[in-house]
Amino acid sequence: MAHPLSEEDLETLRQLHADGFGRNEIARQLGCSPATVTNWAQRMDLSFDRASTRVAVDARQLDLKDQRQQAQQRLMNFFNEQLDRVESRYLLTGFKATGEVAAQWLDQPPAKETKDLTTAAMQALNGALKLAQVDAGDEGRENAQGLLRTLGEAMTAAARELGGDDADEYGS
Repeated sequence: MAHPLSEEDLETLRQLHADGFGRNEIARQLGCSPATVTNWAQRMDLSFDRASTRVAVDARQLDLKDQRQQAQQRLMNFFNEQLDRVESRYLLTGFKATGEVAAQWLDQPPAKETKDLTTAAMQALNGALKLAQVDAGDEGRENAQGLLRTLGEAMTAAARELGGDDADEYGS
């Protein structure tokens, strides 16, 4: 049995339906469940056009796909930034016994920083690949997993090479 709606609610339902609002939006505005709106709409000989609902759903799916692609691009940019940092000079700072600041430029980051940058890069790449899988289907998923494995192995090897013998100390 449908929950009772006041005459005012029923008139609002009629008007919102005439204005083209969907069942879920009408339910939100009336403060009731979509099932209640469906039951009352049937009693009032009102129906909801599934074609217009499909258009709205399709538009939302396109919006979400665009947002995933934007997020994927940002993650790939972050990935590339981290790789650039691994390959660039590094300013090592600290304090002397006298309390003065000491700074020294290194050709590359120390092993710990190399590992941290590599880890951040791989996490960003993993996130970007997962977003790509949403739109790619099964074949894309398998390709992305293979790419991720290959890149992971290459990044680990690079961290060891850049970090020297100390890289193993940090789990690289």
